[in-house]
Amino acid sequence: MTDIAPLAASSRATFGDPGVHAVVRSGRTVHAVSLGQWVGDEEVPELLCHTGVAGWSPAALEPTREAVTCARCLRRTGRQSLASQQLPLFGEVDIADDDGKLPVSE
Repeated sequence: MTDIAPLAASSRATFGDPGVHAVVRSGRTVHAVSLGQWVGDEEVPELLCHTGVAGWSPAALEPTREAVTCARCLRRTGRQSLASQQLPLFGEVDIADDDGKLPVSE
């Protein structure tokens, strides 16, 4: 049987410093990382949001020091997500008539 302990230890070392986050396979979303049980008693870094990673392997996570952008990870850490900072698309325009009814297209 293959000894996975060196792979797990290497992966833990890669993400062991504070401020190191993860990107999945050169993706654009930056995730927060925590340790989770992998195989047997081995623990490896996993995405805090528990988003699935197809073909899960510790090598699928690439370290980055960029700020976390995953809304689920931000929620779990108690920080504000970028989505809540988004500006309204059309501003605060009230298009209802005097009775509070919205216009109906014909």
